[in-house]
Amino acid sequence: MGGEDRDYLFGKTRMPLPDKEEIAEMVAAIIPWSDPISETPEAPYTSAGMQALLTPASENPVHPPEPAGSEKVVKIPQNPGKLPAGFTYWGQWIAHDIISPTHPAQNHYSSRQVSPALNMDSLYGESGSLPPHWLTDEQGFFRLPDNDWDCLRDNCNTPLLFEPRNNDNAIILQFHSQWQRIHNRILGSLCQSPERALPHLCEDVSWFRKAQQITVALFHHLVIHEWLPAILDRQVYDYYFSEQPPAVTILGSDEYISRVPYEFSHAAFRFGHSMVRETYKLRGNDSFTLHALLTHQAERGKAIPPIDWSLFFGEFAQEVQPINLIVVSGMGGIPVSRNIAERNIAAGMKAELMAVQECNQYLEGEYPELFKGCGLTMDDSESLLTELKMDPMNQASLFYTLHRENRLPLWPFLLAESSAQEDNPGHRMGKLGSVIIADVLLHAINAAKKQLFPLKETQQELAICLDQFSRQCGVKNTASLTMSAILCKKE
Repeated sequence: MGGEDRDYLFGKTRMPLPDKEEIAEMVAAIIPWSDPISETPEAPYTSAGMQALLTPASENPVHPPEPAGSEKVVKIPQNPGKLPAGFTYWGQWIAHDIISPTHPAQNHYSSRQVSPALNMDSLYGESGSLPPHWLTDEQGFFRLPDNDWDCLRDNCNTPLLFEPRNNDNAIILQFHSQWQRIHNRILGSLCQSPERALPHLCEDVSWFRKAQQITVALFHHLVIHEWLPAILDRQVYDYYFSEQPPAVTILGSDEYISRVPYEFSHAAFRFGHSMVRETYKLRGNDSFTLHALLTHQAERGKAIPPIDWSLFFGEFAQEVQPINLIVVSGMGGIPVSRNIAERNIAAGMKAELMAVQECNQYLEGEYPELFKGCGLTMDDSESLLTELKMDPMNQASLFYTLHRENRLPLWPFLLAESSAQEDNPGHRMGKLGSVIIADVLLHAINAAKKQLFPLKETQQELAICLDQFSRQCGVKNTASLTMSAILCKKE
């Protein structure tokens, strides 16, 4: 397939789609007690509208955050095999980098041309262009505020970002700003001696480009060796990301695509919505509701604080919600998307995505080596059907019926597929979801490598730089590097 007709990994469904009543019943089961989306069209989503959300109410005065280190928090080690809460927003950051806005009201909100390559354009802007003066200084360092956690803002207090969706919530915004700081750390370390000043970007852009290459290579390493092994089915991960390149992939290594396929953007990579918690600890023992974080509004008159990343990555991190057919009620009323379950189901149906049996038939017929290598099967999963009948809200009979009729939308199926696993239920994707995610992200990473560091010599130099950066983070080499080692300051 060429770039213009590669909108799908598998193609469109030939089965009847669920009707409005069936959709409403599924939404009610996935997000209990949430209101369905109004028939009234939404107002345009504008920067001014977002600014109104960010402005604290006058009757609820917000005080500055307490100084870092002044809080006491009792940290409890996470259970083995559980996912740290930071993985939710790490995945959201990946999504914003390679997936165009899928909500119509967001399309004009972001002026960035989104690329399906995982090249961190959401951080750096359009590939190949110089960063604008408002984003970096003359030497290529990101302009940042005096604190060590926020990003640069304009006179209206709006964050200055290439990707405005990275201001969707307080956690993703601070995660984004940390990667600006990582770039600055890497760029600063490239200078051989403290007395040597980096050249002006207009005179020599090579230093900035090298720091960009190292930052992207670092992000790729962490995605491949930390995020994906925790998210994907183990057999699927081994097929796609072992030392030897996979024998067969759906998206060929040389295939051009103008956007990520719909099975990824409209279904599989929306699994993270199930991982969202209703409340989060950001620092100390203060908990913030999902609504407060989504609108950047504080509760009880206290500002959103700088995040203690050890509460999101590492041994003492909060855990994600299990990946299953239950999404916390706070996701039923979020800004822009509002009822996220209805949005996700509607998106998949609008794209007419195949149901699971159709997907498996396609893979078995067109990619038998991949089908076998990833452990896919055409047999109905009895554990999956059992899980569908054992829903804790006792509202899963429709899911069971639709799955039997081969009409269950792909997004709910992939959530159920995750929760039905015997080895680690609800904390990694199942077979089909893993194949969709692995295939697209492998292509996204390889496409970025071709753009940013195509030469083998460059990749060897980057490996040396990553080892040096790892030692600066207190670990012996790149193989030992984790997101926790980078973001979590040791007391």
